[in-house]
Parts: sequence; structure tokens; C-alpha cells
Amino acid sequence: MSLRADWRHKGFPSDLPIEITEETGWNLLRGDLLMPCLVMKRSAVAHNIAVVHRYLEQLGVSISPHVKTTMSPELIEWQLAEGAWGVTVANVGQARVVAHFGCERILIANEVVDPVGIAWLAEMLDTTAVDLMVLVDSPEAVQLLDEGLKRRSPSRPMRVLLEIGLMGGRSGCRRRDRCEETLAAVAASTVLELAGVEAYEGIIHDSDLDAVDRFLDQVWEIAVEIDGRGLVTGSEFVVSAGGSSFPDRVIQRFGPWESETELRIVVRSGCYVTHDHGMYQEVSPFGSRLSTPALLPALEIWGVVVSRPEPDLCIVNFGKRDVAYDLSLPQPILISRRGSAEVLAAEDLAIFDLNDQHAYVRVPDTLHLGPGDLLAAGLSHPCTVFDKWRMIPMVDDDYEVVGAVSTYF
Repeated sequence: MSLRADWRHKGFPSDLPIEITEETGWNLLRGDLLMPCLVMKRSAVAHNIAVVHRYLEQLGVSISPHVKTTMSPELIEWQLAEGAWGVTVANVGQARVVAHFGCERILIANEVVDPVGIAWLAEMLDTTAVDLMVLVDSPEAVQLLDEGLKRRSPSRPMRVLLEIGLMGGRSGCRRRDRCEETLAAVAASTVLELAGVEAYEGIIHDSDLDAVDRFLDQVWEIAVEIDGRGLVTGSEFVVSAGGSSFPDRVIQRFGPWESETELRIVVRSGCYVTHDHGMYQEVSPFGSRLSTPALLPALEIWGVVVSRPEPDLCIVNFGKRDVAYDLSLPQPILISRRGSAEVLAAEDLAIFDLNDQHAYVRVPDTLHLGPGDLLAAGLSHPCTVFDKWRMIPMVDDDYEVVGAVSTYF
């Protein structure tokens, strides 16, 4: 079987060795890749990492990228090499994967209360030097974590962050009395250590900056109060917030710090690495609220027109199994005629519906676009794109394949 002829990125067996480099000689526009195909622009990824990491570095702010977006060892390695303080994940399953990748500092931005998850934490504390942190937001959660760890007597304590939440949001303490109860439970534990506080302001979806600022001010007040009471163990106080929408507000609202304890502000943006053509393009502060270059969308889904059954309708062979559609439908951005390496802007085209494997594209009656032609679309919300692909080719600006990234969901 010819690997070149039959190689397919999506769903390709992970145990089959694949060496993909610039010398491979594949080009998307020459027809070397099976359609549909999600590709990643190398130049855009490099640009985005440089913009975000250098901006934060200049301000003395750390980034622990929320890698549940990509779950890609290649991209995580790139982010760590460019100065990421650690990585953030959503659950123990993801933590196990990134620990296998070799990540030495892992923030689980969630409460861990299930027996198997706690057992894994205990094993990691006892057998590795990985710096692990989890969240707590109630005495009940603290009790479950405390009891589960004590049954296994790890050789070092579990570091925890007090999670502050907001009404109508996700997890996190809503009231000061709940914070006090949770802090008291942590202080009473012999296997837990308080490392700081955490919050997630990105749940405020309507870009109400005043609401974001009020919430972050509350988080900061609680952090300063906890520090003043000497409740944090160790020489460093971690204060973490900041998704991909409001990292600038986190940096602006967290301060001033007047303490002998070292402060580490940690933002947890994840989608910046590839950005998008949708939600994050609208809400990202880079290039808008901040005087930095704008981030660039790195992901494109390419498909082939398989039918033009009506004068103003084309059917393209990508669908819900291939693209994000939870926030908005893909946006046509480029076309390439069959047999041509030329790329043209996709003007006056709109994807108005998706099936599992088909996209319905409204096209002008006068546009020549038919079977065998290629269409590329931009996507919104990278978090629901990566999990649909086991391997994604990395391309240069001429669509030459220069590498690949794998995913582990």
C-alpha cells in the first residue's frame, strides 16, 4: 500500500510511524492530501505564540496555556520552549496525557473529587517531581480530596488553589463565607497546601468589560486578604485567571501587590495558539484593546466540491464530523480551481448548513465553481476543531506540507 496515496490525517492509527517534513514534498493545492483536510499555517502559529508570550514576558506575567484546546505534544512543546510557565488542563484524564508528554508543571483548572482521579494525583505526588495544582471551592470537595489522599499517604502535599466563582457561572465559591469555610478545611488538612487563588472570567460571554473588571477586582481583594493572613504555604502566591478573551483585563486589575511573598500572576489562555476566524477574532484584545499586532487565524478546513445540484448551491465534502459548529458555521475564505495551484478569495459565498459529512454552500449563479474545485473555510472556536482530527498537517503560506501535529483526546 502506498503511504502517499492512502495516507489520511484524520483518524490515522497513532501507532503507525509517520515522518512528515518539508522534504516530504506534499502540497495541498497539487492534490497530495485527501479531502477534507484540516491544515495549520505554520507562520500564523509562530506569530501568535511570539505576540502573546513576548507581551506577557515584558509585563512579568506567566502563561500556563490551557492545552485542552489542542492536546498536541508538538504544540505544547513549542509553547513551553517559548517560555510557558506550565500547562493547564481541564481534568485528570488530560493531565495524565500531558504528564506522559513530559510536562513538569500541570494546573488542573477544576475540582478533583472522584476516587480514581485522586488516586492518580497521589501516585504522581509519590513517584514524580511534577508540580501539580488543583482547585477547591467547597469544604465537601476538600474533604473528598483530603480523605482520598490520606488513604494513600503521598510523600508530599497536594497544592490547591481556592476557586472564586460568580453567580450563574461554573464552579467556584460565590460568597465570602463559602471561601472561609473552604479555606478552613484546607488549613485543617495535613495533605493539602494552599498555593493561591484562581478564577475564570471568560464565562462572562457578552464582553461586558465592566462586569469582567468587577469580578476580577473581587478575586484580587480575596487574594490580598488571604496573603495578609499568611494562609498560603511557600514563598510564592499564585493568582490565576485569564482565558483568551480578557487576559488584558486580568493584568490591569491584578495589583498593586505589597507583600514579602512573591506574586505570580498566571493567565491560562489556550486558543491564542491558532486563534480563529470567528469568536476569538472578535473578542481577542491583541491588536484591538492592546497596541500589539493582531493574532492570525492558523486553521483552515479544505474540502472538495462534490456536487452542484442547483444553480446557487454547491455541496462540499466536509461536515459536522470535521469542523466546529457550536458557535457559528464555517466561513468560506478561499477557492482553488481543479488542476490549479492558484488561490482566490471566496467572495459572496456562505455555508448555511452542515450534515455529518457535507457542507451546503450558497454561491452566486454566475460563479464558476463545480465538482473537483477546492473550497477553504475559516472556523470559530478551536477547542471544538482539534478533537475531530488525530493528525493535522502543518503548511507554509504556499500550502507546502512542512510538518504535522498530532492530538490526543
